[in-house]
Amino acid sequence: MGATSLFFDPVIVHAAAAAMGIILITGALAKLRDLELFRYAIENYGLLGSRGSALVARVLPPVELLAGLALIVENTRLIGVLLGLGVMAVVTGAVAINLLRGMGRLECGCGTGGQRISWGLVVRNAFLSSAIALAAADEMPRNLGALDYFSVAGTILAMLALYACVNQLLANQPLLKELQS
Repeated sequence: MGATSLFFDPVIVHAAAAAMGIILITGALAKLRDLELFRYAIENYGLLGSRGSALVARVLPPVELLAGLALIVENTRLIGVLLGLGVMAVVTGAVAINLLRGMGRLECGCGTGGQRISWGLVVRNAFLSSAIALAAADEMPRNLGALDYFSVAGTILAMLALYACVNQLLANQPLLKELQS
């Protein structure tokens, strides 16, 4: 098995789909818990008016939730991939536009709490988008054994732990910059 074929192993494809589904679902639920705070974060981006921000705040979390749920179910995975990539493109584009405008002190509104926008967030989202796209890959044909299911579970947990670590580093970045000054 070559290095490139490893990415298309069913264990990796299923784990990527499930981990990204969980990440999208938890992000959506955090936004849905406090839609007013999410609307405020969107409004601070300055890309939409008050009405546009309110509309996006009502539409984006349910679409993100649907994307996450669809990623987890194999029969709906392609819909989940398309919706997930759409959500990632919209939010990452908004972050990048504001960074280019010099607005790096904005709260991201990701649902992770207290995280400012940064180029690190753009890179994180690029990796998440790659993992979402991987969920649509054609798997290598092989039967999964009992050990494979433990491998899927372990890979999901590892991906979620890595995501949590990256988010914590991104959230701490402004504090670390202040301490260095």
